Amino acid sequence: MSNGSASVTIKTSTEPMDLARWGLGLGLGALVIYAYWVQPVERGMTCYQWITGHWSHVSNYSHGPLIPFIALGLAWWKRKELLAQEIRPVAWGPVVVGLAMAIYYFGVKAIQPRIVVFSFVLLLYGLVLSLAGRAVFRVLFFPITFLLLMIPLNFLDEQIGLPLQHFMAWAATWLLNTLGIEAIRVGTGIYSHVFQFDVAAPCSGIRSLMALTTVTAAYAYVTQHVQWKRWVLFLSAMPLAVLGNLVRVLSIALVAQVYGQQVATKAYHDYSGYIVFGVALSTMVIIGLLLNFDYRRVWQNLMKPPETKEFHE
Repeated sequence: MSNGSASVTIKTSTEPMDLARWGLGLGLGALVIYAYWVQPVERGMTCYQWITGHWSHVSNYSHGPLIPFIALGLAWWKRKELLAQEIRPVAWGPVVVGLAMAIYYFGVKAIQPRIVVFSFVLLLYGLVLSLAGRAVFRVLFFPITFLLLMIPLNFLDEQIGLPLQHFMAWAATWLLNTLGIEAIRVGTGIYSHVFQFDVAAPCSGIRSLMALTTVTAAYAYVTQHVQWKRWVLFLSAMPLAVLGNLVRVLSIALVAQVYGQQVATKAYHDYSGYIVFGVALSTMVIIGLLLNFDYRRVWQNLMKPPETKEFHE
């Protein structure tokens, strides 16, 4: 009888605490929704409206709406490992939340939506640490960090895009001359006796770079289990984008050489974009396979002395 009353006493004493936690969680969720979905950050647009507007109107980031879903998919993929972790909130988690709110305030006051979006990712870090602890944070670190790829960085077009245009034109001209097709480069233009065209910004690789960075990051996380291999595959996004676009520019020049500039620039050009991702994704898979290849086992088999058979008369 005494045991039953004790259990009832414990149950009733924990109910107010549970209600307080639920109330705190709902209140915090409402504040987050207001901060990122209601509060204007630039020209009357909320953070959500600003970033979705960039996804819709900046072709470099047309893949942006997929990034939150990919992040959720990566977290779901780790669900068994996630459920096995011990829930132990850390005391300095609220410090990270406070830092995220300070960065959010600065972003709103400075009218810098990118900083506001960054504060959202930092806020997720702090909430996971405050509510679940280091073990859960370690599992969710990459899916949360993956959300940084949804921040539009179209201001890099001038800093990176123009040098890539010049490099693409130079490399394509060199390859054409190597193949025996006489061509010269003037700025970002490629000229021959048969064709002349300009390597425009879309052909520089900057647009495909953003999408390929997203794909390689997710692919590296899923297929590689050693951190340095993930970094190697992730950092390969830039050369993969350059390689894919270089093959595209070269193929347009070859089509122009054989069938004329009209066919190359009108009929073939619009469909040649598939070459970029075909070449880049194929090379990405090959790099992933090479990183996972068991070289040690092959070396041991090569160095293993041949088996000798005994012959008996």
